[in-house]
Amino acid sequence: MNLSPIFGLAMAVGVVITTVIMSTNKPTVFLDSHAAIIVIGGTIAATLLSFSAKTMIGMLKVFFSRVLKGTLNRYDEVITEIVDLAKGYRENSNYLSEKVEDIKTPFLKEAIQMIIAGGLNPKDVDLVLAKRAHTHFKRYEEDSHMFSTLAKFPPAFGLLGAVIGMVTLMQGLGGSDAIKTVGPSMAVALVATMYGIAIANFIFIPLGENLSKYNKSDRIIRQMVIDGIKLIRAKQHPLVVEENIKSYLLPSEREALTNGQENKAA
Repeated sequence: MNLSPIFGLAMAVGVVITTVIMSTNKPTVFLDSHAAIIVIGGTIAATLLSFSAKTMIGMLKVFFSRVLKGTLNRYDEVITEIVDLAKGYRENSNYLSEKVEDIKTPFLKEAIQMIIAGGLNPKDVDLVLAKRAHTHFKRYEEDSHMFSTLAKFPPAFGLLGAVIGMVTLMQGLGGSDAIKTVGPSMAVALVATMYGIAIANFIFIPLGENLSKYNKSDRIIRQMVIDGIKLIRAKQHPLVVEENIKSYLLPSEREALTNGQENKAA
């Protein structure tokens, strides 16, 4: 389970609370039910207008499956499995069938199952895998785009709440004690803006970025699998297979991967 987003959110909330406590003698001024209603309620309403309820449920599933449970940069695991399959298949033609159930990388397992099932020539297998990889990338890209779209709503409704508060403030300026209420009323009006900015920048924008990075990492892994399958099928030497699929990594990533493998061996 990926706990980084939970820690990040907790830290962000902690920073805001600490700043609020340190900046005023009356922290409760930042607690305003009207601001919360217009920002949160408005964001939910705009989301329902933009996306279906089914899509919103899907977004929750995306959050739990890819943000909390997902792991970025699982390159070492993928490379290890591909190299193991290449080595085993080179020595034993039945190795793929014997090993398929132990494969942890879903796309690699799917590719091996397709090869074992037969019915498709190598060119067709490569074409199908490429299409599936492209489809996954586009669908995952839509998910990250949805969170980026959601990030636009809270600041807008925060500004709307501030405008409503300012209108109410201006309306009461004609009273005899109006000058005493200007400061407190303006502070309350700006709380809605703060809520909108906080929700957008602490939740939706980071989630969109997280999903975007996950998608790019997933795309690299799928391309590794596609190239690995071609090399496995050709019964290339495991070293050739490993160096080919490592080409998708930066020199620093390849070095870290090599050091990690050496540490495990030790």
